[in-house]
Amino acid sequence: MAIEGPLRELGIHDVFQLLDLSRKTGTLRVYSPEKNNEGSVYFDAGTIVAATMKSNPHLLGTILERSGKATPADLARATAMQRAGDKRRVGEILVAHGIVTPRDIDRFMRQQIETVVFDLMSWSEGFFSFTEEPPRPIRKDIAVRVSTESLLMEGARRIDEWSLMADKIPDARVIPLLATLDDGPESFIDLLPREWEVLSIIDGERNLHEIAKRLVLPEFEVAKIIYGMLSTGLIDISLQGT
Repeated sequence: MAIEGPLRELGIHDVFQLLDLSRKTGTLRVYSPEKNNEGSVYFDAGTIVAATMKSNPHLLGTILERSGKATPADLARATAMQRAGDKRRVGEILVAHGIVTPRDIDRFMRQQIETVVFDLMSWSEGFFSFTEEPPRPIRKDIAVRVSTESLLMEGARRIDEWSLMADKIPDARVIPLLATLDDGPESFIDLLPREWEVLSIIDGERNLHEIAKRLVLPEFEVAKIIYGMLSTGLIDISLQGT
């Protein structure tokens, strides 16, 4: 049975809660014409087991590479095996070859799921559809099951936190600009590695969404970093198209 409709009639939080309480198994697809984006979330008896996003897929391989757990060569070999007919997922292949452990896969797949789901929870317009399907086959030792209820609670907290930043960062279309520093004594800039990553690609053209996509980071995390830099006068903000 398909469950579908516009998000303006049934909010995304209510959709997730419905699928959780009714212990549904299948695929939820959410499409936003305004964002020109689409996300898919896979459920097994109401629990989330996988999630993908069209514009910023947060691919497991990319996450593993950024974390230093797998090299580009490792990922290339795994994808070559898939092209040659191997039906296993990249994570399964890497575990089988001893590149990563099942525990690594569990941690990073949870990160992947959380990032996509939290992005979707910020959507207030668009359309959703849920189609009941058989559970996705996957090795039990690297299967991930994330509580929908816990994600709903954390998602609500993040939305509240973003609302506190909304006066300066209303959405992911804002464009950060390097601030013009006043003449005077040189000052020391003390930033964390992730903050330096964000600062290094601020060019006055990329918006927040594009920066997050380039760095394979959640928009929420990038927004918090940009808000902090904005508060210290390190950067300015321009609205898209202004």
